[in-house]
Amino acid sequence: MGFIENNLTSNEVIVHKGYLHWFTFVKGIFAIILIWAAAMAVCYYNVPETWIYVLLTVLAIVAALIYVSLVRTNTEYFITNKRLIVKKGIIQRNTTELRLAKCEGVMVEQSMMGRLFNYGTIKITTGEVVNTYRFIANPIRFRTMINENLDSLSVDKDDVR
Repeated sequence: MGFIENNLTSNEVIVHKGYLHWFTFVKGIFAIILIWAAAMAVCYYNVPETWIYVLLTVLAIVAALIYVSLVRTNTEYFITNKRLIVKKGIIQRNTTELRLAKCEGVMVEQSMMGRLFNYGTIKITTGEVVNTYRFIANPIRFRTMINENLDSLSVDKDDVR
């Protein structure tokens, strides 16, 4: 069992698990391409000790890819029937919890690239506070799951009265 499963309250179940979209790392990928191009330029102009530049470049690329995959796999978004829980961190863990009962509005923002690659920004309002979660994979499904659980919470409140 994971961290979230071990910290659920009574009668709480996970209804959806969201992830960071791979598009989050496009800037890093472009940086890797630029580093690789610089290393190839060094090789092309026969700079002495060329193999050192190439080796350092390959090591930088491998380190960047490992870091990106660790960040992506260690950032999770859970929607339960009571809360939205965000868990981030590789070594240090940071969690954020938002009670769905306090949620007033859920917005999805998608750019043209976001629509094309199916990622977006989710904004959840609670009073005057706006909670923003960027680069969520499949944001429409994520919003739908939040809204379905908001509806079930309001039905439960109506049954109590």
